[in-house]
Amino acid sequence: MEEENKKEEIRTNPYNANQYKPDPRQSLFLTYYLNPKSETFSNALQSALRAGYEESYANDITAQMPVWLSESQGNLKRLGMLDKAEKNLQEFLDMDPNDPKLIQIKADISKFITSRLGKKYYSERQELTGKEGEPLIISWKENKQDKDDTLPISQENNLS
Repeated sequence: MEEENKKEEIRTNPYNANQYKPDPRQSLFLTYYLNPKSETFSNALQSALRAGYEESYANDITAQMPVWLSESQGNLKRLGMLDKAEKNLQEFLDMDPNDPKLIQIKADISKFITSRLGKKYYSERQELTGKEGEPLIISWKENKQDKDDTLPISQENNLS
């Protein structure tokens, strides 16, 4: 009886995949299933079989929708939306630069894109201070007593 369970475990999870160690068949399946040049493109059953999954699992792979497959499909959907948004932005930025209604919108889009996509080069540094430029003060209470210890943060008290 124990040997049968052990054989079943080896047969269904030969790579000992878990939340930290992915099964290499997952990436193979995604490559075969999502690559338009693949012979099994858009065919989940054939892609799963080609990746090395057993027929029983391959038959139900999309119905079971394992987390790794669901996440991959969600990522693809977001990438597709991002691609469309980038095309729309490019078209908008290429519109007539003399239209006064569009100038402010183009400026706002440009600032937004550089702050997100080019943040390494165009980021804005923000200084955090207390009220009216005073040093920040961190306070905490100890042992449910009303004892209030404060620690001012300033250049003199460098906590790094």
